[in-house]
Amino acid sequence: MTPNQAREILNIEDRDILTSNRYVAPGEVRALSPLAELASYLGVLFLAACATLFVGHFWSQLGTAGHFSIGVVIAVVGLLAGVVVRQMGDDGALRLGSFLWLFGTGGVAIATATIVERVGHHDRGLSLCVVGFAVLLLSVVLWRNKERPLQFLSAVVGLTLAASGVGVVGHLHATSSEISLLVWLAAAAIGLMSLQMLRPALTGLVVAEFGTLVGAFALSFPNHLAGVALGLVSSIAAVVVGLAIERPPIIIVGAVGFFMFDIRVFTLYLRSEGMALAAFLIGLAVVVVALWRAVRGNGLVAHKDSPSTDVVTPETERYEPW
Repeated sequence: MTPNQAREILNIEDRDILTSNRYVAPGEVRALSPLAELASYLGVLFLAACATLFVGHFWSQLGTAGHFSIGVVIAVVGLLAGVVVRQMGDDGALRLGSFLWLFGTGGVAIATATIVERVGHHDRGLSLCVVGFAVLLLSVVLWRNKERPLQFLSAVVGLTLAASGVGVVGHLHATSSEISLLVWLAAAAIGLMSLQMLRPALTGLVVAEFGTLVGAFALSFPNHLAGVALGLVSSIAAVVVGLAIERPPIIIVGAVGFFMFDIRVFTLYLRSEGMALAAFLIGLAVVVVALWRAVRGNGLVAHKDSPSTDVVTPETERYEPW
């Protein structure tokens, strides 16, 4: 073996170490195996279901102190267990830790709701507002714009609950059209931020895609033309973005949304059989082409990406959405 060959072998080994999630010391257990991760999820869900069935029989007899204590126990156990599991550092442990944090967030919601109901005399608007803000605050602290999809989703849920509570407390009698348009605008804002600064970017885009489609579809009932137009624009934009960043889920959902609004156009405006058939074929063609492009693009991505020599961690501070 020549000195040049030895140096090349050492360089390859150094690259493999740098491109792994973290350095693994000799004898250290690095990864949580997929089987162990799946078993952990099933175990947590099984324990949660058993505890729910057991406590459910005595829930009305526990009183405020009992309800609050249960919420605190769930919160403490979930949050601390999530921190401990995430110390392993590999991708499976990070996902499992985030899953446990989600249970802890639910415990905080239970404890907060118990206190608010006791103090606020079962005021639904106040309960929604305070619980939503508590979930939002904890989720944002845990999320911190890192690659933590579950915490991002719980932050969205908390924001929705808080906004609903503010509307009830403030006696804001918004119409269905105003609510639908607000949902569409909020989802569109999440999508735009996901393209530039919001993480996890793919989760943000999926949330934005579903939000814009739901908002546009709801708007299409009281305001047919505006809702259908927003739906078609949202669907086309989703397909274009999905093709640009080569993400099949976004392409598929956008194509299905386009087909849905294409049929909506037919039911509202197209009365002749020929126009109905044309609308159906156009929508079907978009779905088929999008599916074909998604599958083909997904196959190309797997081959065109070359190994990187950069140090990349699961939650790197550098923003690389794609």
